[in-house]
This record gives sequence, structure tokens and C-alpha cells, in this order.
Amino acid sequence: MKKMYLFLLFLCTVTVCKAQTLYPYLQNATPTSIYVNWKTDSNTQSVVEYGTTAANLTVTVTGNTNVFTDSGYPGNYFYHSVKLTGLSPNTKYFYRIKTGTDVSSVYSFKTFPNPGQAATADGHIRFLIMGDNQLKAVPRYDSLVSAAKRKIKQKWGASLSPDDNISMTFMVGDQVDVGTLDHYENVHFKKNRGLSGNIPIQTTVGNHETYGTLGMNSYYDHFYVSELSYKGISSGTENYYAQQAGNVLFISMSSEHTGAAQLTWLQQVLAAANTDNTVEWIFSLSHRPYQAEQYVGDISTWVRNTAVPLLVTSPKYIMHIGAHHHLYHRGQLKNTPTYNIISGGTAWDQYWGSSTEQDFEDVQKTICNWIYQIVDIDVTNGKMDVESYSIGSVDQWKNNQLMDEFHRYKNKQAPAKPSVTNTFPASVTLPVTISGSAYSTTTNELLNTTQFQISQTATFDIIKKEVYRDFENLYGKYGTKKDSTVNINLGIDITKMTLASNSIPNGQYYVRLRYRDRNLEWSPWSDAKTFTITGSNTVNTEIATDAVTYAQNAAIKVNFTDAPASTSTWIGLYKEGQTPGGSSPSQTWQYTNGSASGFINFSSGLPNKGRYYAAIFSNGGYTEIAPRKYFYVGPVPVLSTDQAEYSVGMPVVVNFSNGPQLANDWIGIYKMGITPGTGIASASWQYVTTASGAKTFSGLPKGYYYAEYYLQDGFNAIGNKVFFKIGEIVTELWINKPTYDLGEQISASWTDAPGIVKDWLGIYHEGDNPNINPLVSYTYFNGLAEGTKNIVSPELPTAAGNYFIVMFTNDSYNEVSNRVTFEVVDGALGNDEFKIDNGLKVYPNPSQANKQTFIQSDYPIDEIEIFNTEGKLVYATKNVNNNKYSLITQDLPKGVYILKIHSRKLFTAKLVVD
Repeated sequence: MKKMYLFLLFLCTVTVCKAQTLYPYLQNATPTSIYVNWKTDSNTQSVVEYGTTAANLTVTVTGNTNVFTDSGYPGNYFYHSVKLTGLSPNTKYFYRIKTGTDVSSVYSFKTFPNPGQAATADGHIRFLIMGDNQLKAVPRYDSLVSAAKRKIKQKWGASLSPDDNISMTFMVGDQVDVGTLDHYENVHFKKNRGLSGNIPIQTTVGNHETYGTLGMNSYYDHFYVSELSYKGISSGTENYYAQQAGNVLFISMSSEHTGAAQLTWLQQVLAAANTDNTVEWIFSLSHRPYQAEQYVGDISTWVRNTAVPLLVTSPKYIMHIGAHHHLYHRGQLKNTPTYNIISGGTAWDQYWGSSTEQDFEDVQKTICNWIYQIVDIDVTNGKMDVESYSIGSVDQWKNNQLMDEFHRYKNKQAPAKPSVTNTFPASVTLPVTISGSAYSTTTNELLNTTQFQISQTATFDIIKKEVYRDFENLYGKYGTKKDSTVNINLGIDITKMTLASNSIPNGQYYVRLRYRDRNLEWSPWSDAKTFTITGSNTVNTEIATDAVTYAQNAAIKVNFTDAPASTSTWIGLYKEGQTPGGSSPSQTWQYTNGSASGFINFSSGLPNKGRYYAAIFSNGGYTEIAPRKYFYVGPVPVLSTDQAEYSVGMPVVVNFSNGPQLANDWIGIYKMGITPGTGIASASWQYVTTASGAKTFSGLPKGYYYAEYYLQDGFNAIGNKVFFKIGEIVTELWINKPTYDLGEQISASWTDAPGIVKDWLGIYHEGDNPNINPLVSYTYFNGLAEGTKNIVSPELPTAAGNYFIVMFTNDSYNEVSNRVTFEVVDGALGNDEFKIDNGLKVYPNPSQANKQTFIQSDYPIDEIEIFNTEGKLVYATKNVNNNKYSLITQDLPKGVYILKIHSRKLFTAKLVVD
């Protein structure tokens, strides 16, 4: 982090001294230090006075001031930073801040306890978790902070300060909507004033921190997280870091800066924590979540597929915390005692029915409310309790309503081993209900989850059906309120599972189950029971390989189900292009040994690179009885481009490595939304003849593209896709009309969009800057690269005026389309006057011919234009320079006219002449 500091000055400089109200902001607490920050608009003096009692602030520390410049801040954003050091662990201090003659109120804070120790006298350490705030104009996030403060006082005593019982607030990204000084002052700092002077705040990088006039530079300048380390392990960046508080280790990852460097750092941190006796709980955080049931796919695949699989190898790992989706969700990983939550704060409204949705097993509940969490760690007894409180939604405000609570207590017994209670006859005809025994435990923990497995082998290698259910499943809209969620498992006995008619084919099966309690402990699996199904419809034989890509000579496992129970049934592996029974034999083969279901392991694999398929045959012949399964053997190529964005006319360089060097391998370039091999040609392509190198593609028109490696003149892709963009403004956007009545549907269409699930359409007032001014509305459209979206209420403008619509990509404020302007006029006119906005009005309206119509504004009127309904200019006057104008309508035939009135802004009104 590079910063230029202005050292402390004890007198006002060239700026004019004036009274300023000072509000402190705490960050980077440790057992022996803390940062105190605040913002002023003048004077570089930065002083903190502190002591162990409010009446004796006997220690004075001076710090540094950085002066920032941004839109609306011409060098008058003074950011004060004072680091207090040499403090005592787990000690309460009182302090106040001073700039010139301005002095704040007296606040208090508490240093962290030493590693492994508790923060409170009763042996606890507690934290607040809050997600996105983003919004500036509406009082949501400050209401959430106020509610949390009230709850803290209610739980632990109104006479106590919040820092007596809460050690830290962790915010999971999108602290601002854009990275401007305006948003850091008025969205992040201002809305946190209720707690930030007592409880230090730590932040995680969100995608919105990367937007705006300053982007991440503003984040780097306001925070000092690069100074934090764990066991001497520093990330060397402010994008991600680890911080210990008591016996808890917080690992704050960046879902916006993923890659090998962050993974290496994470491996080092986790290895140190696993051998650190002072760490008993590990929490990970990233802005983009582990899972999400709305805007499906808008998660961090790096977190889900790389980071969390590493973290769950530690028995200390307990929870991943995400945000990004503006709601609350909680779930559990299937095979480890690990929670995953979304703490989505109070940002842009997100409700059921507004996106692509899917019910996932690892999410127990999704609630469209504004919710925060209190995490309570009982250091002495090895317990974690979490409470999630709601302040409601735009539909209904709530007063700290407890919406969820969950826990993890160490060293508690698991539930008793259940059993399958069915006594199966010699044959079973579906439907049939399989019942588990009553849930039993020696603890007070209730049943949370059941898992049934039905296999075609006694070793449960081939699972034909699995049913995994929580006792509750909050998913989807309930009733008429869009923020309410229905419990779709209400009234369901999850200790029973019904197999519907024809749900699985005839044959012999094995069934088992297990129970999980609300402490995330699994019972042992029940003993398996076997049963035989008859009377089902015939289901075709199926085979499946255990992977689609194999290294040379690596074992290849082929599962088979519902095969003829004959010793002459066999499976062979063939190279693509080979014909079974033809002139060339299989690469290798084995009999199924008379089993109807099972697997064959080709332990030696295949030595040669290429594309292959597995096939199953009956009666020792070459009659295939199931669809072939194709797979690839060999090295997996890696692609990259030399840039992510190109100007039109620039050559695109695609680098490749680790290629298999097969005959007629090729790299293809396709536009987003195009599926290779479906009849639409690639934008460009070239053969690849070496294992590594680079290919240059020239002459590509503007657009969003991806490059991919394909095998041997076919459309069989192998390896990664690499995405890139050509042109500054690529997407073509248009709407169906230039003028709309209030409340009239707007139909927007586009081509060549980026194709990302959180691309969106934004409507703004004409002349506004999306990186500064608030939007009128936003609409997502499921990331279609080409399509049409009908925009309806409540996303429509609610006042007459001039607007524009534009497309943004990936939940950002990066414009990717042309702006399309349009007008909204009010068709519902009153008899006496028509009020437009900002005191502007036209009256009387409707007007009589040969009578006066007045146009009046709070601001001087510069120009008036009158158009007929065909868009023809019929009257204009300029340089009015008055707040009121008298219009004589004698020359206007009866009809409807559109007025354009220039008065500080451009306003549009409809005038009716009778």
C-alpha cells in the first residue's frame, strides 16, 4: 500500500477553521494496538487522547493525515489515522479524538485478549457479522446498525458499552456501492457511526469496492489490513488477510482476486492454524458466497471448488460467510460439520421470482430479509452459538426479530445408529415407503437431517437414488409478500422415503440411512437391507466412467447398471473412430462376471493420447446395449490471452500450453451465447501443431468472445475457456418506443451482451452519472447474450421526465452498451394544474383555446419547446430567464402536445388543448 502522508500540523493551514463534528472509526484491533480513524473537511491535526478511565485521558498520541481528492472533494477530504500501540490485552480504554479546536465525545474500546483467551469475564468472545450496505439514500444499513446496538444492550445490559461484549464487526464486502470518497464517507463510515467508535470493523473486499472513480485505490487508502498477519504470515496485500481474535481465526479471502498466490497463502495459514493450540475455531469469509439459491451460479467457484475443500481438511474449520446476494441463507456441508451462510445486509432488493432459482441440498433456508448475526464463542466450554436477527424488508419492517439460530458444541455425542424398519417380502412392487427407526440420542440435540441411499451393490459403490433432507427447507415465495419464504418440508416425516412407481428399474437393491442432529453430528450408517423390485417399466442398461479426462496410464473405472446378468456381458474401451467387431480390436476389455450392476476397473488405463469411448455388449458379441460414454486420455491444455480487453482492430493473442499434439487439434473463437457444433460457425479458428505456443487472431469485430481448445477437427473441447472483449462499447441496446406514458411497460432488446448472470439494465435520469448519481431502477435478465426484457412496475420511472437506459455487466457500474434515451409523460392530467417535479407546474391543464396557460418553476426557465404527437416542433421560445411564463394557446389546434421545459434540468410534460 503506497500512501503519501501530510504530517501533523498543530495549527490550521490554508484552510479556514470551522466547527466540525468528529466521529471515530476503529479498525485493526490486536491485543496491544488499534487504529483510530476519522474524516474531516479541513485541518490536518490528528490527536487521540486516551486512558483507562473516562475522567483521565492522560495519554496523547498524534498521527497522520492523508488528503484525498475526488469528484466533489477538491482536496478537502482529510482522513486522519492514529495508531495506538503499547496497550494491554483485553483492557478497556476510553478516548476522544481532536482536530484543531474540535473534540469528539468520549468513546471506549476494548483490546483483543491474548491468543486463545476469552474477552469477557464469563469466558466468551463475541462478534457481529454484517454484509452489503451499498445504498446511500435510504435508511437501511444505519437502521441495521442501530438494531444491532439495541440488541446488544438488551442482551447484556443497557448500562454497558457495546465493546464490553462485542469484540469486532466483520463486514463481508460491498461496504460501498462505488469506490468514491462520497460513498466511503456517507455510505460506509456515516452509516456505521452507531458502533464504529466502540467496536473495530474489519472488511472483506467485494466487487463494488472495485468500481467507481477511485475503485480499489480508495479501499487501500482507507484501511490498513496489509499490516495484519497471523503467525508471521502476511498476504502482502490488502485484498486478503488472516486475523486472530481470542481462540478464533478469521480468514478473509478475496473472491475478486483469486489465483495461485492467494491459494499458497491460504495453505500456509491453514497449516499454521492446525498446529496452533490457541486457535480452536476457523471462520472463512469471501464476498461472493459458497452457494446461492437465487441468481444461481453467481457464487465464487474458486471458494467453492478450491478454498473450502482445503479448509474442511482442518477439524477447526466451522463456517464460511459470504454476502453478495442481498438476503440471508444458512446451510451445511454434507459430510463435514461446516456451516455456510450469506449475510447480505440491506443493499438492492432481492426477492423470490426475480432470478433463476434452485433448491440446493447444502442450503437449509433462504430468507429475503435484512439480517445480521451475533456470533458467540464460549471459549471455556468449546461452544459456538449464532443468532440471526432481522429488521425486515421493504414489505414489512421487523424489530430485531430472531429469524434463525444455530450452533456447534464440541465433544458432544452423535445420534444413535438408526435402522431400516421395513420387513421386505421376496419381491417389492413400487411404490413403496422405506421407514427409518425413531431418532434417538443421548444428548438434547434434535434431528436436523436424514440421508437415504439406495445402491445396486452391497458396498454402495453405485448409488441409484439418494434422498438428503433437512427437517425444514425454506425455499420459495410464501403467500403474497415477496419477502416471505415457504417451508416446503413442513409436515414431512424425513425419517421416511417413498419410492414412486417406476422410479427405479427391476432388480436387487440395498438401502441404508443415517441421521444428523442440529449440532452437525452424523450417526453411523444403519445396517443395509436388501430388497428386489419387480413390475417396474424396463429401464435401459447404463454405463458411466468415473471421469471425463484421464492422464495416460491412469486407472479408468466404468460403472454399469441394469446389465444382463450373464457371464458373457462385457465392457470394452475403444478409440474414437473404431468400430466394435471391425478390423481393429478394442484397446482393452473385461467381462462383468454376471453382475447386473457394478463396476470394472481398468487399472492400467490407456497409454496413448486421444479421445476414447466405453461400450457394453451382450452375449459375448458386439451388440451394444447402452449409449457409449466418451472420455479423453492425455494432457489437458491451458489457454490464456495476452489481454482481457482489446480495441477494435487489435490482434488477439491466445497462448496455449500442455497440448496433446494430436492431428488436427484446433483453437476456436466463438461469440458468447454460441454453442460450437450447432450450425453457427466460429468467429475464427486455427490448427494447433505444437504442445505450447501462441496463435494470433486478427480482424475480429467488436463483441464478447471465448477461446477454447478442440480435439481433432471435432467440437470436443478440452481444458479451460478463456474470455475476452473487443471494443469499448460492444452491446447494442434498443427499446420499443421513444416516449412512454407513466406506468407503461418498456421493452428493451439487445445483442452481444457479456452473458453473465448478473448483467443488468439500469434506468437513470438524463444527464446523471451512474458512478455518482442514484439509479431509478435496475433489472436483471438472467445473463442472456441476446434477448428482450419487458420492464414493468415497480422498475418503471414514477415521474414524468427524460431518462436513459443502459446495460451494466457482472453487478458492476461498468457500462457495456450504448445509452438509449426516452421520455416519460403523464397521461393522467388534472383539471387545474399539472405538477411535474421540483416545483415545476403547467396550469390550467387541459387548457382552452385562446386562453393562457402558465408554466411556472422554482428555477429560472431557459427554454420551452412544444411538439405535436408526430414529433414536429410547433413552437419554441428561448432565453425566457424567468420563473414563470405565459403561453397563449390561440395558435394551437385542439389536441395533445408535448412540452420540453429547460429549467436547471430538462423536464417533459403533456399539454391538452380543448
